Amino acid sequence: MIFSDLNFIMSPLILIFLALAVLIIDFYLKNKILLIYLSSLGLAISSAVLVFQWIFFETGQKVFFETLIFDKFYILFALTMNLVSLVIILAFSDYILKKINFISEFLSLLILSLIGSTFAVMSVDFITIYLSLELASLPIIALIAFGRGKFSLEASFKYLILASFSTGIFLFGLVYLYGSTGSLELMNIQISTISPSLIVGLVFLFIGIAFKLSIAPWHMWTPDTYQGSPMPIVTYLSTVSKIAGFALIIRIFMHIFSYEFDKNNIIIFLSIISVISMTIGNFGALIQKDLKRLLAYSTIAHAGYMLIGVIALISTSSAASTTVFYILGYAMSNLTIFFSFQYMINISSSTSIDSLKGMFHQYPLVSIVFSLGILSLLGIPATAGFMGKVLVFGSAINNGLMWLAIIGVINSFVSAYYYLGLLRNIFISTDEVKKSDNNGVSYLFFSIITSIGVLVLGIFPGILLSVVDEVISKL
Repeated sequence: MIFSDLNFIMSPLILIFLALAVLIIDFYLKNKILLIYLSSLGLAISSAVLVFQWIFFETGQKVFFETLIFDKFYILFALTMNLVSLVIILAFSDYILKKINFISEFLSLLILSLIGSTFAVMSVDFITIYLSLELASLPIIALIAFGRGKFSLEASFKYLILASFSTGIFLFGLVYLYGSTGSLELMNIQISTISPSLIVGLVFLFIGIAFKLSIAPWHMWTPDTYQGSPMPIVTYLSTVSKIAGFALIIRIFMHIFSYEFDKNNIIIFLSIISVISMTIGNFGALIQKDLKRLLAYSTIAHAGYMLIGVIALISTSSAASTTVFYILGYAMSNLTIFFSFQYMINISSSTSIDSLKGMFHQYPLVSIVFSLGILSLLGIPATAGFMGKVLVFGSAINNGLMWLAIIGVINSFVSAYYYLGLLRNIFISTDEVKKSDNNGVSYLFFSIITSIGVLVLGIFPGILLSVVDEVISKL
């Protein structure tokens, strides 16, 4: 390793100094909003560095003893996660100031989790991947407990236990993978034949990551965690964590399965998991009375849809672009929903689904924005969610997985029941909603911005797909 390697990780280095600076500067500040401005500025600078590197740096280089790779795949996802985290902090600035007791610690832990997610996307060595996943997960345990609700500590404890359990499973799979291939470097693992030990290793590796992505049947922490967590953390988990996890899966699978051998058993296993996740997520959401729990089951279902794209890319790497589009479109839709939902929570002081009743008659703008995000998750035309499902289901059909695409479509029809039920409460119900003047302009502003992104990706998907195709072609 030489010092020039530091140039390639300048963005996460800035975030490391930022996390430390927020903690130190807190001792000298009375006005805590300056901590939010400092965090936002640091994330903006880190993002600007990534844009500069995209334009001027030579990509495809391995650094730090070949444990990390600097490529456009990393830059794209790191930039996306930085911007999403920046928007979350700015949109929830009012929430953080009023409902979080230890603001500097909260912001620092959030940034540390982002650093772990960034290195996870950049890693090409399984030990580095493991360490990165731990750095991404451990701060979340504390951040969940920052919620003041009666479920916060319980949710944090459940996440701690299950995150530790998933880590053990991941390491168990790693041992079998190393024993079967003799290497922990992603680029050097060449699977030409499948052996029982290799199957055990790959399955356990996948299960370890599946825990963190809320893929059923390893989803049991998700509803309780969503219900007990502060809203900024729920939003972070449903966007940044999903982006990092699926980006990691795409990188691993595209390298491991890039060689010719019989992949049918792996495809069948992942297809079964995809069906289970879609079905449990959608049917679990049908009986929910709390909107945060409903959205938790929704994310379980969408993890199943995303997995369809992952299964397709095992057959052909060209399907990776469609999976990336779905992930980013899903993140944009969720940002729209959670920002506008927090605006509604400030009005009703409740996360109950019934609290949405009659919202359109008093607050038409936020109701329309919220509905746009919901319609995108449902997959209505002219939204990012619709294009994402068309691309993912299409890639499955093109790779001989017609039955899996059909099950995905059926599950989308099931999800229409609870998604449209939310819209029925908002638009058709005549219940009175109290008027409130202090709902948080930032939530409405950023939800409008992200809703525009949902429409742009839905109407002009080529804008993102052209970039993603370029990135995937060089992976």
